[in-house]
Amino acid sequence: MYRLGWPCAIFFAAMGMPLLIKVEIIHDNEVNDYVATSPDLKGLVVEAETLDELEKEVWELVPELLMLDKPKLRVKAVMYLSLFQPPVAV
Repeated sequence: MYRLGWPCAIFFAAMGMPLLIKVEIIHDNEVNDYVATSPDLKGLVVEAETLDELEKEVWELVPELLMLDKPKLRVKAVMYLSLFQPPVAV
């Protein structure tokens, strides 16, 4: 798979290669919820109480953001989201 944020991603998607969108998740201890953002897709900021809700909301939002941010990209080309939770420093 090729990541959406990498150079030539639109070209590879046009050739039928599935794209990966990196989604970073942090847990906000103050309000006890999860926040997801993506370095690959502008505007992706999602907040939810559980990881399951967060993943569902991300899957719903990604096609809409792709149509706005990358109109030449076929939405079907994005097959997989990588949900990444960075390690917490203690």
